[in-house]
Amino acid sequence: FMMLVEGPTLMKRYWQYHPKERREHDQELMRRMYRVVTGYVNGQVLLAGIAAFFSLVALLIFSTLFHVSINAVALAGIVFIAGLIPMIGNTIGGAIVVLASLLVSAPLAIAMALFILVYQQVENASLQPYIQAKTNELTPLIVFVAALLGVGFGGLLGAFVAIPAAGCLRILVEDVVQSRGLGKS
Repeated sequence: FMMLVEGPTLMKRYWQYHPKERREHDQELMRRMYRVVTGYVNGQVLLAGIAAFFSLVALLIFSTLFHVSINAVALAGIVFIAGLIPMIGNTIGGAIVVLASLLVSAPLAIAMALFILVYQQVENASLQPYIQAKTNELTPLIVFVAALLGVGFGGLLGAFVAIPAAGCLRILVEDVVQSRGLGKS
């Protein structure tokens, strides 16, 4: 988030020292990459919001079914905050929700564990690739593969940078193809 806020100021300083003959072209590349990173962050916030909403609904339904009282809004807020971490955030938030539910009711904890497990699988296999593909102009398959590779090779840090890196790499490849005339038939 701080990189998104401070990025334009840092880039203005950088462009002062950049060769003038390449400055306009490189600035356009950087603008496109900046939009990819911004789209990724916005997509992740949207995904966290969706997870929090469905967790809130599930908590309200299950607490009513099992006749228990639990602060569903606070727990949904935890899911939102944890959901900002790609791929594993909902699992972390879900674990906290399940532990909090266990303090109130074992059946509620089991129901929430099952809900979180199913939701996370649905999100990782369909929602995340679709939303990130739309916000980063990537195909859902590339988003899914990039996220899996990022987590596999880089762990938590890899999860954060995989999708924006794939989007920036796409921009660089397109630029190379255009500059070399490889894309024209």
